[in-house]
Amino acid sequence: MKYKATHQRVVRGKPIHKTLEETKQESNNEDLKPIKEPLSSSVDLKNCSEEKKYLVPEMEYFINNTEIQKLSERIKLWIKVGYPVHLIGPTGCGKTSLAVHIAKELGRPVIWINGDESLTTKDLIGGYAQIKQESIRDNYIHNVFKSSDIIKPEWIDNPLAIACKYGYTLIYNEFSRAKPIANNVLLSVFEEGILELPARFGGEKYIKVHPDFRAILTSNSIEYAGVHVPQDALLDRMVGIYMDYYSFETEAQIVKEHTGLSEKETEKIVSVIRKIRDQTDDIQKPGIRSGIMVGKAMKKLNGNTKDYFDQLFVDVIATKTSSNAELLKKEKLVNEVILELNSEKENSKAEIHKTEKPVDKTTPESNKKRDPAPVVKTEKTVSKKAPAINKKQDPTPVVKAEKTVSKAAPESNNKKQDSASVIKTEKLVDKAVSELA
Repeated sequence: MKYKATHQRVVRGKPIHKTLEETKQESNNEDLKPIKEPLSSSVDLKNCSEEKKYLVPEMEYFINNTEIQKLSERIKLWIKVGYPVHLIGPTGCGKTSLAVHIAKELGRPVIWINGDESLTTKDLIGGYAQIKQESIRDNYIHNVFKSSDIIKPEWIDNPLAIACKYGYTLIYNEFSRAKPIANNVLLSVFEEGILELPARFGGEKYIKVHPDFRAILTSNSIEYAGVHVPQDALLDRMVGIYMDYYSFETEAQIVKEHTGLSEKETEKIVSVIRKIRDQTDDIQKPGIRSGIMVGKAMKKLNGNTKDYFDQLFVDVIATKTSSNAELLKKEKLVNEVILELNSEKENSKAEIHKTEKPVDKTTPESNKKRDPAPVVKTEKTVSKKAPAINKKQDPTPVVKAEKTVSKAAPESNNKKQDSASVIKTEKLVDKAVSELA
């Protein structure tokens, strides 16, 4: 007897097991999600939930004078060529501020990560951060309950993976404070343009680096505490630019913009900071950040800094002090520096005062020389000597009269007196001739 179905059979419930092919297909569909297009430069990064926790700190002020502009153009040149730039320098010289400024000028969203001793490769590329658990109940058999748990790990991308995937600019602050083993993943990113995801199972194991991806790294010099020596192979793949402290004018301008103090006050603060810097070791040198801290405290005191000025500098540089004896040395150094600057200021004032005195004395003398009084004196001497010539009319002292006239009288008087003497001699000759005849 053959069974003949009179109506379609209805199966209630769902199967609790999946075939191997169905499981593989589902896993592939979840792992191979389409990569989203890179965000344009006009997109506000604050509205992107995925990148929200990696936002770059906002800068309150940034001074972009000729000195900083020159350095910025140099860094941007290497970035445009396609090389990551590694900024190296002492603390407080402005590396991070410059990196943030340049990254924002590139016009792409910026992602920030801070290096430290505990940073791992997983913190850079991502990992399985969440586990999803599902329970399914068997409803095929009446009064029999059967449940199964399915655990689905969820992969979360971290800053480096996000920047490589979508073409963002990565700022890796304090790069050399992370252990070198954590940064090995950057080797293939900077050279081959591929980010490897070694901890991920199933799905994609590699990410092709977006052509708009850029990286700016900042580090302190090797002699600072907590700094690791990066591997040579990684340093060979990037451009290193060493930054030193800015010039006096630039530092004074930075302190002025951050604090709102007058130019005279900011120059005094920067002078003290630079003097202390010249007399301390590399690790102990105060940066421009110390000057900003002192300036903000002075601004809060509303100019009443007479009793606090020395102590403000001591408090700022005391953070790198290991003992009370070292603190006393720093207090002495601050006092000596301030006294030296005050004495230099007084000496410069005295020199200016000395140079101004001779100018006041010479001006009346020049006025005396220009006085036309001596002309009157010469006229008097001429008038005194002229009668003496008129008294000596005897013909014998004619030569003497000529000499006295040439010495005392001007040229016009000499000519008149010469003609008169000639006439006199002619008359004498005529008289002598007539007597002889």
